[in-house]
Amino acid sequence: MTNLRTDLADYYERRAPHYDAIYTIPARQPDLRRLQGLIPTLLADRDVLEVAAGTGYWTQVISTTARTVHATDYNPTPLAIAATRDYPRQNVRFDRADGFALDHLPDTFTGAFVGFWWSHVLLDDIERFLRGLCSRLRPGSTVVVVDNRYVEGSSHPITRTDTAGNTYQRRKLHDGTTHEVLKNFPTPPELLNAARRHGTASEILELDHYWVLTLTVPPTA
Repeated sequence: MTNLRTDLADYYERRAPHYDAIYTIPARQPDLRRLQGLIPTLLADRDVLEVAAGTGYWTQVISTTARTVHATDYNPTPLAIAATRDYPRQNVRFDRADGFALDHLPDTFTGAFVGFWWSHVLLDDIERFLRGLCSRLRPGSTVVVVDNRYVEGSSHPITRTDTAGNTYQRRKLHDGTTHEVLKNFPTPPELLNAARRHGTASEILELDHYWVLTLTVPPTA
């Protein structure tokens, strides 16, 4: 198709006004309630760096227990939506940042949250992403990563697999544009193998629709 778009940033910029509809799907509500309880517990009292914060759905959840949240995203429209949410503790700030270029941020952190970004990273770039993320975190920091499991009938079908094993979906937005979106669905062993190169106490929790990866940043050598 000549009108097929492949730029991921463009896709999420266009999708931003409608993105939160994904959190209203009835079948996902039990998982979401569990995540809404678990994630704030894992990141309580920490200075959290959030990568790919999007429209701030999880920023708001994290901010209820974190000491501070530095929410970042590459796209301006989702961040603008995130900034309109209510943060009663006034402990959130926002910053445009590329997930692969976090070195310009002025601080280091004691926690990180990566929501629904891992699946959009090329397999060959996971190592680079984790290395850059962990370089912004102090020893002992907790990293929490959440993303989708592939669920037949709920997930968009896989429409292409490239030579490196990355998988893609074709999605149509409200504005009528059609996009090919990189969306990988790693197995628990693949996740743990990647995590163990950068942290300790790595664990995977699998829910019906989502997975949660946690790890602890070790002391520097």
